Amino acid sequence: MSTETMSVSRKYRKRSKLGEIWHHLKKNKGAMTGLGILIVMFAVALTIDFWLDMEKVIGQNISQKLQAPNSLHWFGTDEMGRDMFWRVVYGSRYSLAIGFVAVMVSLAVGVPLGAVAGYYGGKVEGLIMRITDIFSAIPSILMGVVIVSILGSSTFNLMLAVGISSVPNFVRITRAAVLTVKNEEYVEAARALGKTDLYIIFRHILPNCLSPIIVQTTLRVASAIVSASSLSFLGLGIKPPSPEWGALLTAGKTYIRGYSYLCLFPGLAIMITVLAFNMVGDGLRDAMDPKLKR
Repeated sequence: MSTETMSVSRKYRKRSKLGEIWHHLKKNKGAMTGLGILIVMFAVALTIDFWLDMEKVIGQNISQKLQAPNSLHWFGTDEMGRDMFWRVVYGSRYSLAIGFVAVMVSLAVGVPLGAVAGYYGGKVEGLIMRITDIFSAIPSILMGVVIVSILGSSTFNLMLAVGISSVPNFVRITRAAVLTVKNEEYVEAARALGKTDLYIIFRHILPNCLSPIIVQTTLRVASAIVSASSLSFLGLGIKPPSPEWGALLTAGKTYIRGYSYLCLFPGLAIMITVLAFNMVGDGLRDAMDPKLKR
């Protein structure tokens, strides 16, 4: 086979489903920019204990308190003389972990409930969706405040509160996706072979409903980070001196008139992270939507 023929063959070779998604995703400059930002942030969050001395994060030096951004302290220092740059960088570990664990909680509860509602229909669907409507009627922040107030203020309870408030989104998304595929021929064939409903749901239906769930997951991680930061800002999340971004905003609000950088940089960190997740989510939505592929 000639080199030219091999080149043409590689060009038109059938890609796997994952390869097809990546092929379309990498054409989206916004999504790739967001993905690059997230890769850097995750690399920092996962490895920061190996190269950062915690003294730079929590060590106090009152003689250097409330310094404006300069060549030594890029983001300035707080009221205790702690370097804001390293505190914001280290805070990525808390915010990303809270966002992902919260969404995993939402997935673990919302996806099975949505799948059962969409597959069985009738009274089962009505009961699940009415309960979902009740939870949806409660603002997510208010629900988070109630849950944290009842269970107590801790990192785990914060993750749980943010996760539960996102469950209705996944119930609805999963139910809608299941309704579109539950009457397909491969599902009928599985029923004819005597497969159990549980087997059919998790082996045949959910794998074909992953596209909207994956897109929703990326978008909900961004929302979870904002919700967790909001609860921390209200004093119901992670407590100081832990440098979670919402806690940093809470600590800086007292000095916002004269030292606005104390709120500026944690706020920018939240904004950039949420924007990156949203750009990746939008890119995945476009890559997974057959109508948008050319």
